[in-house]
Amino acid sequence: MSARRALLPLLAALLLPLAPARADSTLADLVERVAPSVVNLHTSGVRQARSYWDAFFGGPRHWESLGSGFVVDAERNLIVTNQHVIGSATEILVMDHQGRVLEARLLGADEGIDLALLQVDGASLPAVTLGDSRSLRVGEDVFAVGNPYGHGHSVTRGILSARARSLGRDEFDLFLQTDAAINPGSSGGPLFDAQGLVVGVNTAIDSRGESIGFAMPVELVSSAMKMLLAGEAVVPGWPGLRLEEESGGALRVAAVYDGGPADKAGVQVGDQVVTIDGRASRGRAGWSEAFGGAFPGDRVELGLISRRKGKGEVQATLDLQSRADWARQRVGRAVDVESLRVRVQRVAPDVADRILIDAGVEVIAVARNSFFRPGDIVIEVNGKAVTSPADLALAADLAIRQRFLSAIVHRDGSKARIVQRW
Repeated sequence: MSARRALLPLLAALLLPLAPARADSTLADLVERVAPSVVNLHTSGVRQARSYWDAFFGGPRHWESLGSGFVVDAERNLIVTNQHVIGSATEILVMDHQGRVLEARLLGADEGIDLALLQVDGASLPAVTLGDSRSLRVGEDVFAVGNPYGHGHSVTRGILSARARSLGRDEFDLFLQTDAAINPGSSGGPLFDAQGLVVGVNTAIDSRGESIGFAMPVELVSSAMKMLLAGEAVVPGWPGLRLEEESGGALRVAAVYDGGPADKAGVQVGDQVVTIDGRASRGRAGWSEAFGGAFPGDRVELGLISRRKGKGEVQATLDLQSRADWARQRVGRAVDVESLRVRVQRVAPDVADRILIDAGVEVIAVARNSFFRPGDIVIEVNGKAVTSPADLALAADLAIRQRFLSAIVHRDGSKARIVQRW
């Protein structure tokens, strides 16, 4: 027994140094393989003066920015990065792994999804291989390659800390969280899994903490590229319903919008979502992960427990569409109300439902000196409800004759009163 105990320290001394050496060697091999597909970006442009005082104190100003990107198509030399890296740049320079500097042209960009697609000529750049972020488990190894603070190609290592994180964006609010260090200049660069496959686009950091970074799932890149190449706006797939999260994380259908995907699929208010594409719904996070990366034309299968059909589960197939296309069919044409110097249209049913109003008209454009703002939703004028552009036009004419207008509008998340006397 004593002989066996004596051997343990020796075995530990022999084995312990080998494990990290093998791990580091594996990572180094991966980095050597994928780093040539990652590029550094230098962008510059001119920021025009936005006001008289801006023009008075300096006028237009030159700006420069740094970022990262990665090659997704070797034949056409297509490079993906974040839109915020490009901004309004008039010059985009790409530096590859060998230090060559190439001029890039912008093929397409979309601020909502925060992706841009570039192309370079005169070089043959190897492409990355896109992976599957959905199969990545929390706790698995990941690594990032980018251009932090302009230091050039740098590698950081960590794990997938969480998935389906929200950053409060209006669209495509779906992120992978990682503790692999992501710094200014790393934006637009790739997040790799342990096999060297791209699983995300490094997009944001939480400046309040240390090593809290967020990457856009790679599945968004694959679908958005087609739209960017076609010059189309990148819009999310819309299911046509509103949910409420009940105790225990259960999702209940709180509203179904006429003519939308859920309505066409037979979903009704009160239905409970139990599965999404065959997987347990997992509450808000599961829904966000399934729909946060969905596009118009995608098909999603919901498993529902319907009160009208007892406790049995029923299936509903949603063919997702553009929310804007649906809304345009329901708000009617825009109407000018010249006396108020505004252009308005009916408020969309889902917007009215969200802000808890029965009806109203939305201000979509204003002329100079109007006391309304784009985005205002006019609910009432001089004590009378406004349900259509015609209602607003009649109320405005009467207000002009009375030389007094008192309008209730929904603005910036709350109700406000606008009073005007002539």
